[in-house]
Amino acid sequence: MKAGSNSRRLFGITRSKGKMYEFGLDESQHLRVPEGSDPLQLFVMTIATLGDVTGVLAELPHPLTPLPPESQAELNFCASFFDAVLDSGFAQGLERTTLLLASAAYYVARRPGSSLVLARRIDYRAKGNKVEHFLQWLLKADWSTYWPLDDVRYGSLLTSISLSVITHFAEGTQLQHIESLLKILRSEVYKMGSAEELLYADVAISVCRMRLAASVWSTLPHYSGLSADYWRPVIQRGRFPKELWPSQLLLGASGIYRGASGLIQMPTSAGKTRSIELVLRSAFMSGRTRLAVVVAPFRALCHEIALSLRQDLAGDDIKVNELTDALQIDFVEQIAELLGSAPPSTSNVLVLTPEKFLYVLRQSPQVFKHVGLVVYDEGHQFDTGWRGITYELLLTEIKGLLSDTSQTLLISAVMQNPQAIASWLMGADKAQVIDGATLLPTSRSVAFASWTESLGQLMFHENGYDREDYFVPRIIKEAQLSGLKADSATFPTRAKSSDVSLYLGLRVAGKGSVAIFCGTKLIANGIAKRAVQIAEAGYNTIWPAAYADPEEVSALKTTIEGNFGSNALLFKAAELGIYTHHSNTPQGIRLALEHGMQQGLINFIACTSTLAQGVNLPIRYLIVQGVNQGAGLVKVRDFQNLIGRAGRAGMHTEGVVIFADSTVWDRRTSWQESWKFQNAVELLSPDRAEGVTSSLLLLLKPFALSRTQEWRFSGEYLLDLIDNEAEWERWAQHVANTVPRLIKKKKDELEKTLLRSLAERKKMTHTLESYLMANCATISTTAFEQRAGELARDTLAYSLASAEEAGKLEEYFRLVARRIESVESSPVKQAFFGKTLLGAKQTKRIETWSDEHRDMLLTLDSVDAWLTAVWPLLAELCDSRFFRNVEPVDAGFQLALLWMSGTSYGEIFREAVQMQVKKKAGKLKRKVSDDDIIQFLESSLAFDCSLILAALAQFLFTPEDLIGDPGASLAHFQKSLKYGLPDTLSMSAFEAGFADRFISQAIRDALLQKGYGGSSFNEAWKIHLSAIEQVIKATPAYFKYVLSSY
Repeated sequence: MKAGSNSRRLFGITRSKGKMYEFGLDESQHLRVPEGSDPLQLFVMTIATLGDVTGVLAELPHPLTPLPPESQAELNFCASFFDAVLDSGFAQGLERTTLLLASAAYYVARRPGSSLVLARRIDYRAKGNKVEHFLQWLLKADWSTYWPLDDVRYGSLLTSISLSVITHFAEGTQLQHIESLLKILRSEVYKMGSAEELLYADVAISVCRMRLAASVWSTLPHYSGLSADYWRPVIQRGRFPKELWPSQLLLGASGIYRGASGLIQMPTSAGKTRSIELVLRSAFMSGRTRLAVVVAPFRALCHEIALSLRQDLAGDDIKVNELTDALQIDFVEQIAELLGSAPPSTSNVLVLTPEKFLYVLRQSPQVFKHVGLVVYDEGHQFDTGWRGITYELLLTEIKGLLSDTSQTLLISAVMQNPQAIASWLMGADKAQVIDGATLLPTSRSVAFASWTESLGQLMFHENGYDREDYFVPRIIKEAQLSGLKADSATFPTRAKSSDVSLYLGLRVAGKGSVAIFCGTKLIANGIAKRAVQIAEAGYNTIWPAAYADPEEVSALKTTIEGNFGSNALLFKAAELGIYTHHSNTPQGIRLALEHGMQQGLINFIACTSTLAQGVNLPIRYLIVQGVNQGAGLVKVRDFQNLIGRAGRAGMHTEGVVIFADSTVWDRRTSWQESWKFQNAVELLSPDRAEGVTSSLLLLLKPFALSRTQEWRFSGEYLLDLIDNEAEWERWAQHVANTVPRLIKKKKDELEKTLLRSLAERKKMTHTLESYLMANCATISTTAFEQRAGELARDTLAYSLASAEEAGKLEEYFRLVARRIESVESSPVKQAFFGKTLLGAKQTKRIETWSDEHRDMLLTLDSVDAWLTAVWPLLAELCDSRFFRNVEPVDAGFQLALLWMSGTSYGEIFREAVQMQVKKKAGKLKRKVSDDDIIQFLESSLAFDCSLILAALAQFLFTPEDLIGDPGASLAHFQKSLKYGLPDTLSMSAFEAGFADRFISQAIRDALLQKGYGGSSFNEAWKIHLSAIEQVIKATPAYFKYVLSSY
């Protein structure tokens, strides 16, 4: 059955009815079903389609053979229709049958996660059709349970099949026997079964054959080249999957489990983490390597991957090391076995950020000679500013070091040029693209808010964007609130998409988890602030906390209060069950929120693009407040990654994406504002995803001034400008003045954008300098420049560049090399400088400064003394404007002291108010915000200043001294500045996974009360576990999970 226009119309009616229930619309306001339209007319047609397809699958020699596109589309339609019928309430009395058919249709359509969601809802009944029971049992896929299936007509046949299936998934046997029994079953049902049994038999046989074809007993030995006996101990563990999902089968068919390299494009929730585990196991079990490295560009993502692998690989002789992102030689003891000349005796996985990997590589390059597998996660991040350059240059460096037999995997979001990236990274002979972008594990519906009358509505699109497929009326309604100013007294305010976002989120919070995507952290915080405001004004609603786990809500409140205080906005929002997630969210709270959302313990979050950064944050509803990210439009590929979070496989059958700005829909035909709708459609179109480019190319791109005007420059000019920071503001004013007819507000905005872009290019250039110094060991200036040009040709940027761009890139590399030579001409020193990850002039200044102050520095023995001594150096070299544009002049220093003493964020904010800390904004002075302070503490001090201290440590101490007593005082200071903690014991707890300043200090206090006098959490855990458990009992579930993993 091909879904024609009438089928689509009836489907739309069914979906609309279900959505009206879903969004809590009172039945009296529901749209009436048009006269003469009966959506259940489709029921028989979709059953027939399911029967036709499974009738073919029941006989196919290879049941996992991809279906023809038309058959696949029909199956997808069937599954969605059955699911819609469940939501609509149209199938009164047929709910159980519909559940069964929907679950079966999803499975046969290769959406096992959605199938399982519905199968879990089917209760076992002893009475009734045994063929139907057999299908239910197969769909539930719980191979530890057995249902009695003996039948008067079929005797013990169904029971025999089910027992054989159980035996297969336990032992890997019985395949041929089961196949024979299934043929007998089909023959018997066709002889004596009812029409219903005939349908269920074909569906059940298809599901059974597909499950057996995907069984790990069959697939893993075939795809890995290792016999079932190798895999047996692993497969027989309770947590290990018993069948592979479509994406994992695709990797197997591409040779990934045999050691082939490849670029993998995979939709979110398609089973990526489990795929990484399978790749690691295959590599270790085959003896191809004893050391694998997993690189992920975000600290939170590294942590999630490491925790997941540690749990999945528990019980094996495999060590999973998540190195801290502190730029210190704190990894030597942790990975000592990997630094020797012989391969390690046990299998090891290192999980780390690009910055840490680069630091390890520069300090201890010998670690790399044993690496046989490298997995780069979120590998599309090469064009994300200076961090993108770090990632690209890391890969450039590594691909030159890997042996020919090593395996390289790059996992990415959807991109337009995957083959080009793969060819650069792996070489044309090994490059392959495994494209799983079409393996969408769940369906997704898209809605636009529309509000042209007194009540707003949602317009849903499922089949293109020329016209809506159905709509849900009358669901956005204003309320008047007393005690608020006139501009805040109406909620939601029609013109504020943040208000509409919050309103819609509150409306569906009881139906599933909600994330509101905001363009900036200011907007995300504003949504939390608005929620608190309307709650205090008496707005009548059920707050998300009512649908969340009470224990988790209480624990998050305690943790947020410990960090920010009970008067903080975040605490008040947490009381309502509303949370924010963005770059300024402290690490511990961020980890707790992600885990809480994953486990369904909390259900409402306002976030920025942090949601798209690879972290597993499953949601049911993604509400898009706006499509900007900072000052520009969010990228299509990032948006696709973002909406991939809506509708998590195994948790939901559908995700819902809602654009809350009603002007996007309502003004879509306006010639002035139609671009909003066009932009939204483009973001929703995966085929419009941008190609991955390189930040090295962006470094040399002209500065954009307007849609039609840009400012070009030479590489030499850029380097001179970077060095002359005193002229930056005058330069920005001059460039902005070249744009005609620009009003002052727009001119000021352009100047700020230019300054931000220039600062970013400065950081990129410093990263490039570090790379060249580490890789250009030569004996003359001419040779150095020549080598720099050769290194330029090895980069992704060069491989993607046009002829003109390639020439400019190579010239810039040579110019930077000449600049390095002018700062330091000694090749030995250049190589030494390259270990610091800083630019040449910064590193030279640190060398000079350390020589001048060496004697004094070597006498320091406290963090306060160290901070006092190095503060002038940090203020000179750190790019943060907090060092130069804030009054009083010692404000930054005083806040840093509070930070290192472990003082809570809330108390630091209060101290800043008392100190009357202000920042210069042109000729004005403004109070620093809490976000300004967190940015200074968590980014400037904890990261930028840590780079400077790491370089200083390198000049003051040998590597041996750094990890011994001579360097202990500086190492302690480095970590104190990095984590904002005062003592080694709380730092040890922080690094052990309790990465929250409040909680790590609470653990320390509990251990001290028990009389523990050491400084190691791991040691204390063995002696005083009960004291630690007492602290963790009151913390969010994430920290309980961390403790349970010990």
